[in-house]
Amino acid sequence: MATKPLVLLTGATGFVGAHILSQLLDSDLAVLAPVRSESKTTFLKSKYPAHISSGSLTFIAIPDLSAPGALGTVLQGKNVEYIIHVASPFFVSAKDSIKELVEPAVEATKNILNAAIEHGQALKKVIILSSFAAVQNPFDEPRAGYIYTDKDWNPITPDQASTNGVLGYMASKTFAERAAWETFDDVKKMGKGAISWDLITFCPPMIYGPPLHEIDLTKGIGGLNTSLKFLLESVTAPGRVGTPFLPHWVDVRDVALAHAKAISLPKGTGGRFLLCEGPKYYEDGLAGLRKRGAKGLGEEGEKCDAGKWFCLDSSKAREVLGLEWRWFEACTEDVWAWGESAGLVGQQ
Repeated sequence: MATKPLVLLTGATGFVGAHILSQLLDSDLAVLAPVRSESKTTFLKSKYPAHISSGSLTFIAIPDLSAPGALGTVLQGKNVEYIIHVASPFFVSAKDSIKELVEPAVEATKNILNAAIEHGQALKKVIILSSFAAVQNPFDEPRAGYIYTDKDWNPITPDQASTNGVLGYMASKTFAERAAWETFDDVKKMGKGAISWDLITFCPPMIYGPPLHEIDLTKGIGGLNTSLKFLLESVTAPGRVGTPFLPHWVDVRDVALAHAKAISLPKGTGGRFLLCEGPKYYEDGLAGLRKRGAKGLGEEGEKCDAGKWFCLDSSKAREVLGLEWRWFEACTEDVWAWGESAGLVGQQ
């Protein structure tokens, strides 16, 4: 029996990472997933017992991906063909944005690249989940009619990043992705160690969709990951349904599929990819639920006027990866159905 190609996947226990893990296993790939501690593996072991028993899914404890040399020993002696780096802090309530958001994101990304350069003899691709936060100019909004492409970069500075958690998060994604490309390009130019692998980064805006990762339901909606918490709190709060601070979005299942498809891209195919279905307000996803009389929704809110906003050019993802985006209404209904089954929504 042929050995399955091995993927090192960071962040497998998180919202996006859990969906990527599912896609990889469905694609008959083997996955090695670093986790902070052995206790983080219990849920996934119970979810994928057959893959655990066959050796298609294995875990390794790495308490801190940002620690120097954290991944070097992991790659040594293992025939890792693909690295998918997803793990990165995503919250906006940081007291010290630089220490809590920027430094961990940047150092972990540098560790990934350095380990790949030094020990990635079998590597074919390094794929990093970045963010539209690394593309967008947050100081010039809503830039009606402007079209963001993979050539755009967030101009944020460290001083600006330190002012609040939102800018801190945006800076963490910007500086981390820049560090990845600078490291990759510098080594290529210097001819150090023959880098034979491609670098791909994905830059999605807000990501919604039904979760596959472990969730503490005792905390209610407040225990969800950031984007789902925003969505469900906004559509169930008293009064009118709220509007997102960023209306541009993509379904988590499409983000996961992008990562899985990237693995099979021809050698020499790399670069940045924007992933986006379009701008939508939360009310835009509720038509079907309202028609069916779903309980617990807020009063009808504002719908998005796309002409007032900028656009994201995601044509490269559609053309190169063959992606077709899920509609926001379908995504919202899937999230709502999950929320009902979990006992979080649907109550009057």
